Amino acid sequence: MLSRNRDTSLRSEDIYDSQPPHGPVISIHDILPILRRDWMFPLLGCFIGLALGLFYVSTIPPLYKTNARILVDRSMNRYLQTNKIVTEPFLDQAELESQVHILSSESIILPVVRSLKLAGDREFVGPPNAGGAYFLWMVGNFMKAVKQSIGWGNDARLKSDVELERVAVEELLKRMSAYREDVANVITLTVSSEDPNKAARIANAIADTFITTSQEAKARSIKVAAQFLQDRLMEFKTQAMEADKALQNHRTDHNVVNYDKSLPVFDQLLTELLSISGELTKARVTLAETQARLERVRAGGSGGVEATAATGASNNSVIIKLRTQYMDLQTRAMEFESRVEPGHEALIKIHKQMDDLRTTIRAEDERLAASEYENAKAREAELAATMERLVKESKKRSPAQVTMRDLESSAEVSRSLYSSLLQKFQEISAAQTQEIGVQDVRIVTRAAPPLQRSSNRAMLVLAGSVAAGLFLGAGAVIGKEWLADVFRTPDAVIRATGIHSVVLPLAGEAARRDQVGRTDGKRSPIEEFVLDEPYSRFAETLRSVKAMINAAQGTGNVKVIGIVSSTAKEGKTTIAANLGALAIAASRADTRVLIIDGDLHLRNLTARLAPHAFEGLMEALADPSRLGELVCNQPRSRLDVLPCVLSSRLPNAAELLGSPQMEQLLAAARSAYNLVIIEVPPIMSVVDIKVIERLIDRFIFVVEWGHTKRRLVLEALSEAEMIHDRILGIVLNKADPSVLRSFESYKGVRFKDYYEA
Repeated sequence: MLSRNRDTSLRSEDIYDSQPPHGPVISIHDILPILRRDWMFPLLGCFIGLALGLFYVSTIPPLYKTNARILVDRSMNRYLQTNKIVTEPFLDQAELESQVHILSSESIILPVVRSLKLAGDREFVGPPNAGGAYFLWMVGNFMKAVKQSIGWGNDARLKSDVELERVAVEELLKRMSAYREDVANVITLTVSSEDPNKAARIANAIADTFITTSQEAKARSIKVAAQFLQDRLMEFKTQAMEADKALQNHRTDHNVVNYDKSLPVFDQLLTELLSISGELTKARVTLAETQARLERVRAGGSGGVEATAATGASNNSVIIKLRTQYMDLQTRAMEFESRVEPGHEALIKIHKQMDDLRTTIRAEDERLAASEYENAKAREAELAATMERLVKESKKRSPAQVTMRDLESSAEVSRSLYSSLLQKFQEISAAQTQEIGVQDVRIVTRAAPPLQRSSNRAMLVLAGSVAAGLFLGAGAVIGKEWLADVFRTPDAVIRATGIHSVVLPLAGEAARRDQVGRTDGKRSPIEEFVLDEPYSRFAETLRSVKAMINAAQGTGNVKVIGIVSSTAKEGKTTIAANLGALAIAASRADTRVLIIDGDLHLRNLTARLAPHAFEGLMEALADPSRLGELVCNQPRSRLDVLPCVLSSRLPNAAELLGSPQMEQLLAAARSAYNLVIIEVPPIMSVVDIKVIERLIDRFIFVVEWGHTKRRLVLEALSEAEMIHDRILGIVLNKADPSVLRSFESYKGVRFKDYYEA
């Protein structure tokens, strides 16, 4: 059985994952080479943008801009408020910002449009006169019509006059601006128009309308405030009268003529009552504690000095002194016990003194506890008597006096509120009667017709047009490349497939004629280009492919190499022939290389290398022992070619390629040759790869540079997933050298010094 050498270590997944994620079609690193290659598109876009910008600048009519300045000042109102004449609030930051928005609101602009009859002005409604402006107007109307046709616009039609006013208002809002300057409380109003006199009239009309509207709003506010105060005044007056009436009725009913001056003392009595109640509670707690202590002392019995200390009387100076004496005697007793017998007379005397001290300490402690108990008991009795006296005194106070005080307090509050509101009402009435309303919004600078046109930013428009054209041209180039969806760089191949890739350029200018010149004057086929140009980039790239094969052969018994592609005419024949010739030329003299035409459908390799053969692969399949006599030797390259001679296509080509006879033929080729190269039919055209792949050790995947679709390559790799881990590399074939230089410009001119063609 023919070994497939699947256990060799040099595989694509050793460098990349076996199932790499499909990367983007164009990465950020590809953009600059793409733009460098198709630099005409961005340049053309710049010229088109410049032309459109010049057309716009030359046809758009000039605009004249004028300014009017409005002062919003409340200094007089501050003076009037300080002197209690008016009570309007000071002007703050938020109010000034609101004035800016009001100035550019429709409530101000619409009266100006009506007063100046701008709804009938061609500059604000209808098609403009200038060519560029007319063109933009037509484009805008076309976009509105498109939006309405697809349901994005508003289909509701207004009356003619109302619609024209709305259009004029929107146009005027576009041509005006209101903003604050560095000077506090100053609003600058700017208006642009094609006529300088019209610009000044519009700006002054807006300023006048704003001032008039402000004064009218102020007058309405004063009127509303006066009416509100009048209503509230009547309400407080009624409340004050009702409070006085209730007070008088209470005095009459309870025969209380004068205000009871003792009522504040009653309040003080209630506070004192609460304080005495708290002290009484504390006294009762203290009484309970002293009683408990006295009981503990009496219950101590003959507990000794330790029991006396536990009662809590150890802080008394007398007891402390007695306890000290007791401890001294105890120390002496311990010393005597160590030196004399237990019944010694001195030791008995010391013990008797200790018993006397214990009795004295216990008696003193009981006396102190009894004294504290008696003091706490007396304090509790005194506070209880005081509490009883205050309670009896509080009951003597008259509830009528308390009620009268509440009524009189309520009457005083009502009269105070009524008096304050009456004063404010009189101030507002005086301001309305005497017309004290101070004008706090006024024009400090009226708009004048400008003497020269305002800058229409021609240079900015031209720069923007050129930039827009540049970006559109660059976008067109990148979009074209994205839509092309082809491979042009090895990085793009690696990102999409995870397989190592090389770029094989066209074999010089002669490659386009499928022939190259020789020094002896004869014509050599393109299949021997590596022999005529051994120092070309074409030959050097194939050497890198040969290095991949050598590395694979060094790790296992790898001899059969399949040349495969997604579709036909991607250059498999040229690569197979030149790779075989290069393998012989770069090795020792006894190296033998065989090329088999495994494409039983097109047989391009046979037509190029052995056009006059009449026997080949079919006969070798019938008798593998005839392999040596069926091959065609190329005299110059010493390459053996096993052609496929057929008069027509075979319907069972796939079965022949995967048959046992083919396996025997390849076994014979392995024993006779150092390297066997098979041109395999395209993956996406026929299924031959799926039946012959088990007989091939490694594959070289050929992709036509800048032509084969990226999606087609990925689909082919997915279709032939069983060979993915045996692909040594992907060859981007037929790369245009002139275009390739733009992709490799970062390598510099010294990169090309090693190549002759």
